[in-house]
Amino acid sequence: MIQKHFFALAFLLLSFTLSAQDYTFAWLSDIHIGAPTAEQDLMNCVMDINKHPEIAFVVATGDIAEKGKDAELTKAKEILDKLNVNYYIIPGNHDTKWSESGNTIFKELWGDDKFYFREGNTAHIGINSGVYWRGGGGHFTAEDLGWLDSMVNKESKGYELYFYSHHPMDGDVHNWFKAVNILRKGNIKALFWGHGHNNRLKTIHGIPGAMGRSTLTGKTVWGYTIAQSFTDSIVLFESNGDAPLKRWGVIDKRSAVPLPAVDSLQTIAYNAKLLWSKEFHSTLSAPLLIYDKKIYAAFYDGTLRCFDENGKQLWKNTAFGTIVSRPSAASNILAVGTVEGELLTYNATTGALIQSIGLEKKITSQFTIINSVYQGEKTLGVVFGTSDGTLYNYDLYFLNLIWENTSAKAMIETRPLYVKDRLIYGAWDNYLYCVDAATGTLNWRWTENQNFYYSPAAAVPVSDGKAVYISVPDKHVSAVDLMLGSTIWRKNSFDAWESIGISEDGKRLFIKSVQNKFHIAESSNGKQVMESDMKSGLDTMPVELHEYDGKVFFTGKHGMIFMSDYLKKETKPVLFLGTARAHTVQLLSTGVFAASNMDGKLVVFRLQ
Repeated sequence: MIQKHFFALAFLLLSFTLSAQDYTFAWLSDIHIGAPTAEQDLMNCVMDINKHPEIAFVVATGDIAEKGKDAELTKAKEILDKLNVNYYIIPGNHDTKWSESGNTIFKELWGDDKFYFREGNTAHIGINSGVYWRGGGGHFTAEDLGWLDSMVNKESKGYELYFYSHHPMDGDVHNWFKAVNILRKGNIKALFWGHGHNNRLKTIHGIPGAMGRSTLTGKTVWGYTIAQSFTDSIVLFESNGDAPLKRWGVIDKRSAVPLPAVDSLQTIAYNAKLLWSKEFHSTLSAPLLIYDKKIYAAFYDGTLRCFDENGKQLWKNTAFGTIVSRPSAASNILAVGTVEGELLTYNATTGALIQSIGLEKKITSQFTIINSVYQGEKTLGVVFGTSDGTLYNYDLYFLNLIWENTSAKAMIETRPLYVKDRLIYGAWDNYLYCVDAATGTLNWRWTENQNFYYSPAAAVPVSDGKAVYISVPDKHVSAVDLMLGSTIWRKNSFDAWESIGISEDGKRLFIKSVQNKFHIAESSNGKQVMESDMKSGLDTMPVELHEYDGKVFFTGKHGMIFMSDYLKKETKPVLFLGTARAHTVQLLSTGVFAASNMDGKLVVFRLQ
């Protein structure tokens, strides 16, 4: 105990010798509230920080929650608010991948998911690198890069820059170079990130930086980093309670190597003729909707746009909310849902709002329109799911509730599959559900794995009318009897994740693996009949794989559109959309296709 007080006193005396531009701060990362011991580990860190009066502020670099749940993030804020100093926080991939709020809760709790502040002669800037729902890995949104550019250009002149993200700015963030091109315009001195749960120094793209440990006990004890910022260096210590402070790294700030700009071509046509392209630099979480030879794009900020085949914008409107899922349309009515709980319908031709109702539940799934009956009259029903697992069917014309099903106990993200008067959908509670489309009554539920992370929730299921096929993150593809809900076959030989499709005749399955490969298998027994290696690397982007005229189209995490020709037994790149995740390719008209990426880039192309 004497040794502990001695080191604390020595550290405090050292802080008194710092110049006016020198200061000390604490750095937390990978808190993972919801994991075993996480709450107590974070509380220990907070209490320990409060014992250090020399600490000027605290930074937290993501993975605040384990499963991105609202309750987990709320609990984290409750504990972090006990700090005696200001703290600045950004999310990580665990906070965004499974967010049951459509990634809105973080901003609700902390006011933003990025930060900018000054301390001494340093400007501290942090932005989110987690991807909204669509797989793991990292990406900086177009909006955040625009904000970062404004901070560096306008606010940070004459200041050193410390930059914070959850992922390291290497291959984990596939548009890292866009951030580096911005940071090089300022006096960037250091990068800080988490994600790897270890203390480690590393220079990335000529910029010195550090990865910080997780606050979790793990194999040792809870802990965090105390950083001392000096004129020439940043000295990093680990603090974990009873043990004396351990210096684990020094970032040298004296070198001022000019950083070259990185030039990267963001559109490459390999085997396609690009007919038109538009870039809105606005997050597009939802895939495009094609209806009546028109293209509908529903942006994350609630903006709705409609285009004709030639790229002319026919109308623009807003849902006044956050949209994370693809709308649907029929009978010239466009149905849209927001995370804030609004169900809205628009005239599909003019964009005029027809009607809206508030559900007071977060609408999270993609939309499906089915044949329904309301009060004895035939109608169309719009089916969608919410963050609490409720599946709704509303009359499309007047937004009257036809039925609801509360069987699922967690968020519904996928697009419900409508086949033989049944609706098939997965949820983040481990189960695949089948309900009667007329009444909403549960027919069966299915699972082969009780692990939350392997829920059949993000993949859109497919069917040949006899079986339902689903690709799950436990790397299995399963065939489930449509009528009985029993497993017909189950294979783990495809390295599958959350992307699957079926041929027009129902005889073949199309499977995108999580690492490099594309497979075709017989739907009757899962036997592989074709394999291609795209050499695309790790790819966790969930997409649908569609067949058009004997050719299979699919996209991936790295922005590439691929086409597989079954007869020629070859798979090749068609079009590169830029370094952002690309959505499902949609058929616009004979031989003409539409696609988009998460940065709000829309393209229409035909094959060469």
